Amino acid sequence: MEVSSIETMSPSTSTTASSASDALGQDTFLQLLVTQLKYQDPLNPMDSAQSLLQTAQFTMVDKLNVIADAVTGQQQFGQLSAVGSIVGKEAVYVDALGNQMTGMISSAKITEGGALLVIDGAEVSIDRVISYSGEKVATNKIPDVPADVAGMSRSEMLTGTDPVYVPYDGPRDFTVRNVLSDSGELVSDLPFRDLFVAAGNRWGVPPQILASMAKVESEFNLDAVSPDNAQGMLQFLPTTANWMGVDPSNPASAIDGAARYIRAELEKFDDMAMAVAAYNAGSGAVSRYEGIPPYAETEAYVEKVLGYAGWEESASESEIV
Repeated sequence: MEVSSIETMSPSTSTTASSASDALGQDTFLQLLVTQLKYQDPLNPMDSAQSLLQTAQFTMVDKLNVIADAVTGQQQFGQLSAVGSIVGKEAVYVDALGNQMTGMISSAKITEGGALLVIDGAEVSIDRVISYSGEKVATNKIPDVPADVAGMSRSEMLTGTDPVYVPYDGPRDFTVRNVLSDSGELVSDLPFRDLFVAAGNRWGVPPQILASMAKVESEFNLDAVSPDNAQGMLQFLPTTANWMGVDPSNPASAIDGAARYIRAELEKFDDMAMAVAAYNAGSGAVSRYEGIPPYAETEAYVEKVLGYAGWEESASESEIV
């Protein structure tokens, strides 16, 4: 398969305007200097020190423009090198409708908005790529808030009316070794896989985070009950379940409730580790410690959930207090 060349894309109007502006600045400076020398008073010529200073200023402006161009070129080269290494590989990505797709990366280009990959003829932001040719892409980007959720307050997210869920009468206990495959996708036999994807897309929460929470909370056991009376696959306390309108024994309701909770915490903290910690220890505890509370259970919980989800924390992610 022929692989197209990598392009560096910028709006032509912006590039032209920038170049014209730089040239105009240098030309104007030089014209002013020449005019000043041409019309100076012969009996009172310009001080030589002042003349040298203006010449030096002109030289500095010219050098700064050269340096700026060089820095921009180096940045673009670095971006091109990064995306160029995956051209020609098969990618797993999420399309604009939230569907997981697979296709071949035929080319890539750099735009002002970031790197774009052309996958089977469609332009896809590199942020939407889950994996390529079996190599998992870092998954530490919090999804954008879906349009129909963006206008909701935190309270509306947590206590909003849920749809009526169909009663579930299937298996209630499962054995799940891994949440993700080697390629970074949710494993094909994951219990309630479609529900995790649907809830994640609806609320803007990575499905692998929700599935990993279910594994850590109960190993996907719908009938699990903790010593504190937390119930169901995602271990809702009865008071929390009643407040949020969640049926802990119904997988669709429980998964949607967990997604709502995590989205609300992401809106508050803008940090996945802190949002997951809030699910375990409470939002108040995370606020009080301004990070992951120093509770052994919570620290272990966050580490396991993010680990199963393949969530690679960036430098901006909260550290354990």
